[in-house]
This record gives sequence, structure tokens and C-alpha cells, in this order.
Amino acid sequence: MRFGALVAIALLIPALAEGASPSWKRAAPLPLARGEVAAAVAEGRIYVVGGFTASGQASTRVEAYSPATNTWSIEADLPAPVHHPMAAGYRGRVYVAGGYGPDQQLATLLAFTGDGWTRLASMPEDRAAGGAAVVNGRLYVVGGTTSSPAGRLARRMLVYEIAANRWTTRRGPTPREHLGVTALGGRIYAVGGRTFGFDTNMALVERFNPRTGRWTRLPKVPGRRGGTGAAGTGRWIVSVGGEAPSGTIRTVYRYDVRRRRWSRLPNLPTPRHGLGVAAVGGKVYVIGGGTSPGLSVSQANESLAVR
Repeated sequence: MRFGALVAIALLIPALAEGASPSWKRAAPLPLARGEVAAAVAEGRIYVVGGFTASGQASTRVEAYSPATNTWSIEADLPAPVHHPMAAGYRGRVYVAGGYGPDQQLATLLAFTGDGWTRLASMPEDRAAGGAAVVNGRLYVVGGTTSSPAGRLARRMLVYEIAANRWTTRRGPTPREHLGVTALGGRIYAVGGRTFGFDTNMALVERFNPRTGRWTRLPKVPGRRGGTGAAGTGRWIVSVGGEAPSGTIRTVYRYDVRRRRWSRLPNLPTPRHGLGVAAVGGKVYVIGGGTSPGLSVSQANESLAVR
């Protein structure tokens, strides 16, 4: 073979590698199968909290996944069982807000530091089936339902000042529940959701600017989705999972915050709803969740490098 041909092949191999399509990878499974969980990142680990077990009971279980070692650890249980909570991480702590308890919706806020759970100032109103994110030292609880009256869609966004242990309220996005909520670049994104059953799924996407206090509508997700999750990494918002009358949703999309447009990613290998979605090191991890509409659970843990 001529030297020129060898050089051409050597140059082609890296080019092919760079142009290769990303693919989902399976990771160590969630130790206890659950659905309707919340997930949050703290110190490079993904915490999966609460949810339903296969028996339909709310769980106190908390587990932490280390992407660096592909291992799980069992952490201190929540003080009480909960499903559909909201969670976010900030400076090594995991914050868990609200959710549905065995008998009622909760207005609690808990913080985990590794030594156990601490109860913080209660939310101004109970909240479940929403989402949470932290920007500039404030925890934002977005969307979901409240219990006055029962099952009412929340219109207010609850804002917790972490240093002051104090709550305030702001206008929320278009009212909906079972939406994906994440933060990226100092903004909060509310993706998809629904107004009642999974036949009311939405494709709506809104972004909140804490400086102006305004919500702005962005291009819609290409596919409607409720019971969904979202994570921000790099310049992307990744929308994953959900449930619909036709079944669980396998399509995955990413939104380029610079170019303001959506593009499609490889389908989720194990379609799920009520799942934990988190980003670490340029990868999005999708953990737990139900594999069929309604009450169902899984141990699935799948990741995708997003670039």
C-alpha cells in the first residue's frame, strides 16, 4: 500500500469517530425499581429520591449513583414516604420539596448533606408533580399541583432563598403538571407537561429570566409529552421520556439555546415516564421510571453523551 493511502486512512479514522452518532449506554441499574421519582446532582453524584415501588406504595428510599465508578450507594431514608417530589442540588446539598405523601400533598422542604436529612422552612403552599432547579442561590419550584382545591394546577412559582431559609413567590409559567424543569446559563426552562391525564400532553416550552422576572415562550418540543424530564448540559436542553395514550414515549430531543432550535437524538432504549433525568460531565442520565403508562416501575439507568 502506498504511503499516501496510509496517510489518507489515518486521517479518515478520527474524522469518522468525530462524526459518529451518539448512542445510549446502559449503566448499573437502580437498586430498587421505582417510578415517579425525582433526581438531583450533588458533588458529581446523582441522587434518586422517593417514588412508587412495584406494590404501589410511596417510598422513603434514597440512592446515589456515581458516574465515575458506575456504582450505587444507599443513603439515609427520607423522613417520610413520598412520590412525585421535586429535587435539585446546590453546593453539595440535595433539596427535596413537596410531593404526594400517603394521605396528602406536602409543603415540606428537606436538605441532605451526607449526614442525614434536615427540615427547612415549609413552602408557602403544598406542591407535587412539578419540577425544581437552582439559579444563583435560589431554589425555584415550578409547575405542579396544589391541594386547594384538590388537584388545582399551580399558578405561582415558589422561590426559596437558600442562605436566608426564606420563601417568596413569583408568577409561574403556563400552569401544568408532570413537566420537565431544569436550569442552564442562569435561566430556568419548563418543558412539556400536561393539564390532567396523559391525553392532555403539551409541547409548550418556556424560559424564566430571574433578572427580569419574565417567562418567555420558546419553540415547542417536536413531540408532546407529559410525565417527562429535562436536563441542561453544554448549550443543550435535553427532553426525555413521558407517557401518552399510545404508550410510553421513546423520542428524545435537544434544544440549542444559541440557535433556538430543536433536533432529534437517538430514541431512549427503555421508554419511561416519571423518571429521573440529570446531567453529569456532558452526559444525560435517565434513571428509573415506569415502562408503561400509569403505575409501573423500572431499574433502568441509561446515559447519552450530548454534543
